[in-house]
Amino acid sequence: MGVGLFNCTNQFDELAVNPNKTEEVIPSLLFTGVSLNLKSSGGKPFFYSQMIGRQVVWTETIEDYQYYKFGRSGFSNYSVLRNVEKMVEEAERTEEDVYIGLAHFFRAWFFYDLTMAFGDVPYKDAMKGETEGVYSPAYDTQETVFAGVLEELEKANEVLMNTDGVITGDVIYDNDIMKWRKATNTFALRVLMTLSEKEGNTSIDIKQKFTAIVSDPDKYPVMESIDDNLMIMYADIDGERYPFFNHSHQQYPHLDESFLSTLKERQDKRLFYYAQPTGEAISNGIPANSFDAYGGGDGTLPIEDIQQLEVDKKMSRVHTRYYTNPENEPYVVLGFAEKEMILAEAALRGWTTADAETHYNNGITASMKFYEKYGESYEGAEITDSYIADYLQYPRVKYDDANGLEQIITQKFIASFMQTNWLQYYENRRTGFPVFKINPATSMNTGYEDRIPVRWMYPQSESNVNKDHVEEAIKRQYGEDNVNGVMWLLK
Repeated sequence: MGVGLFNCTNQFDELAVNPNKTEEVIPSLLFTGVSLNLKSSGGKPFFYSQMIGRQVVWTETIEDYQYYKFGRSGFSNYSVLRNVEKMVEEAERTEEDVYIGLAHFFRAWFFYDLTMAFGDVPYKDAMKGETEGVYSPAYDTQETVFAGVLEELEKANEVLMNTDGVITGDVIYDNDIMKWRKATNTFALRVLMTLSEKEGNTSIDIKQKFTAIVSDPDKYPVMESIDDNLMIMYADIDGERYPFFNHSHQQYPHLDESFLSTLKERQDKRLFYYAQPTGEAISNGIPANSFDAYGGGDGTLPIEDIQQLEVDKKMSRVHTRYYTNPENEPYVVLGFAEKEMILAEAALRGWTTADAETHYNNGITASMKFYEKYGESYEGAEITDSYIADYLQYPRVKYDDANGLEQIITQKFIASFMQTNWLQYYENRRTGFPVFKINPATSMNTGYEDRIPVRWMYPQSESNVNKDHVEEAIKRQYGEDNVNGVMWLLK
């Protein structure tokens, strides 16, 4: 299983071959294929991050992630990166520099994904197999990888800013270069905020880089509305339907009680877009637009206790739209709501002179507007402008500097339901918010039952083919390849 390493088809070298020149590849088709790897896996894996984040309880059987059992993950991102390198090679041949700019973005994205999962990973020598015969690349430190990711994003913005080229084959932004620039610089803000715990303890000038982006919108445009979201749209066409549409596991995902409580405590109407009333509530005639109609389960309970709650119809399943609507809602990979919350946190940390509350409110509003536009609720439970205005003043929601970080991360967490892949887990790992419940009696994090794993172990294939380098990286970071080993980012 790949961790955020999105396993769509990796056969783009074959799909993109020009039949008239069998050794040449069309850059735009490679670009289309690489773009599709930004989305999450479908089926049960679609819920893995929600299980870790205590948003969803899975009732079928014991699921490792529900009980905090991590193991090895895969390096499938490197397969995608090979297609990125091929895209660069062919773009240089056809003199289409726009795809070189996009390649820098994708390199940043997939290397960031790798280092977030494992720690140190091959970066500088990673793609030199075909060109230089380097088939056993050294592992770069995580600090080096992050510096490289930020440099890739700087190059992406620079190339896209200066290109006269035209994008074709864009399944995300309909060939709009400016929107790719906005995504590039918004992603840079996410990367820099990911490094928040290393401020003052790294050669990367985090605050200065962050300030440079937000203070110069002409050079560094960022997302300005939900219309700029980096997101995958779905259609009722074979191969393009929502990842959980008509899935055989549709009866198993229910809301975790901790997530449900977070929504109920704030009278948050996004609940009505996320879940359906319990069977018990329906039997008792409680209307679907009442918060009393919803119930959750404790995902840390023994599986037989969770299944009994399901039998008793006391838990809310995810909203029917997630498995009956082939288009449903777009899958947000990186969005405007998140960007506003990043700016709110930056203001709170003193990285900028902006008003944290303004950006916090903007982020909430953007999330609400997303569901108003793309979601499906129940009669009498819809999100409206007047509701949003009232929500921002609700006691548990109204911004307070003293609790600002918890409020910001909690709102990012609420907005992340069935979106943004592993973001909620990584944000908890970085900040401790929101607090995820741990039950040592059921935890499968052997030897560390009172904590949540903070990484995945390297794939076994690496020990088989690149033993010396992977063992050096493990020794340098952790002593042994352990899911509880603390990577540089978190020290």
